[in-house]
Amino acid sequence: MAGAAASCSFFARKPVDTPAQIAARATEDARILREVESRLSAEPSIGAGRVRVSVQSGEVTLFGGVAGFGALQCAERNAGLVRGVRLVIDQLVLEPGPRDVRCLAPRAAPAIAGTTAE
Repeated sequence: MAGAAASCSFFARKPVDTPAQIAARATEDARILREVESRLSAEPSIGAGRVRVSVQSGEVTLFGGVAGFGALQCAERNAGLVRGVRLVIDQLVLEPGPRDVRCLAPRAAPAIAGTTAE
């Protein structure tokens, strides 16, 4: 029985990230945040400042309000197109508005100062 418990990975500890890994993840999250915010502010159906964005380990959370289901889908689509995004979490408030909107996504990611093109 002791041999079975020793081989069980249930009690295995998750490796601790190094300071370099933590810094790299923070830098990547900051880049994702800038790109998502840039994309959302360029969308006519969403507009600058209507949607707030947070990023943690590549998971993007969208907060705020959007006018209509079309704008909600557009915001989610834009966030999901940014390189490095693993998950988009929708915490948006759906306000009255059009079901269909002209969404600029999918499109190439906008050029942002301090980033390099792929």
